[in-house]
Amino acid sequence: MRNKIVSATEAVAIIRSGDTVAFSAFVGIGTPDAVICATQKRFLETRASKKCSWPWP
Repeated sequence: MRNKIVSATEAVAIIRSGDTVAFSAFVGIGTPDAVICATQKRFLETRASKKCSWPWP
């Protein structure tokens, strides 16, 4: 990867079916809302990422 900063859509594009996706935030501050929304949009459009795990405390 040339650039470590990517858009939410680009980040979601590298999530494959069966992956576990995790992130951390303090009381909602820093929660990657754009990534969560992009993941939902991708799933609704393509039905991809059917078997992904999203651990949430």
